[in-house]
Amino acid sequence: MKKEINFLGKKVRRTFMLLSLIFIIVGIYFFFTKGLNYSIDFQSGSVVYYKLSSPLSTSQISTLRDIAKRFYDKSTIQTGSNGKEVWIRTKFLEEDELKKLTSEVERVVGKYEGREITTIEPTISKELREKAILASVLAIIVMLVYITIRFRFDFAISAIINEAFVLLATISIFAISQWEVSPSFIAAILTLLGYAINDNIIVFDRIRENLKKYPKEDFTVLANRSINQTLARTIYTILTTLLAITPLLFWGGVVLRPFILAIYLGIIIGTYSTIYIASAILCEWRELQK
Repeated sequence: MKKEINFLGKKVRRTFMLLSLIFIIVGIYFFFTKGLNYSIDFQSGSVVYYKLSSPLSTSQISTLRDIAKRFYDKSTIQTGSNGKEVWIRTKFLEEDELKKLTSEVERVVGKYEGREITTIEPTISKELREKAILASVLAIIVMLVYITIRFRFDFAISAIINEAFVLLATISIFAISQWEVSPSFIAAILTLLGYAINDNIIVFDRIRENLKKYPKEDFTVLANRSINQTLARTIYTILTTLLAITPLLFWGGVVLRPFILAIYLGIIIGTYSTIYIASAILCEWRELQK
């Protein structure tokens, strides 16, 4: 018989659960002291688009970035695939500031063919944040109902605690590192919640099958065997997903980077938490029931 990895031994699982709790506490501390580095989409700001007559060089892009940061230190530059388009995301610009910015841009790139300005008001950014939080909460509630119907209530509670951990851990990493939080980050969070619950269901499904086959076996031993039985599938899923998104991490540009980073980290966190949060809590729950 193939030797099983002891994922859920009492000492092992409790050590990882404690480390996970400490990490979340540190993340919450950074969240309340430093906050998240929200992009302009979640704050009031301006996006100025220029259509250029000739492609930008690397030195011109660097110069434009420096110019934008004079107006706001968190300003970002995005260029089009043909090099003839540039978007400058910066703070809310008054009319005289906009004229000054355009004058500086014109000095670097010469005459441009067109310009568009998009302004994001504070009320819109507040509404975006509120809708993002609401979407995450609704997603968790729907998952709770689904798992309760498909499995049992104790499975559902374990899965939802796991979902909360994935959410908090990802936010904690962004709070500690101060990586930018944009609307694409919210899309990534919702994707991760779905990914984590899918991983949960695979393991829980195998636990349920083994419970029917071996109803009198110790639950921790049975859960550990179930994780080992699904381990190869989990590893293949992780590797194929990471291989698909890794090129985007390096060549996807500034706009996609928060999304890819959140997905990248979330996949790893979600896989870890399926074992050491969801399954571990389920084992603790069953031991308490005894």
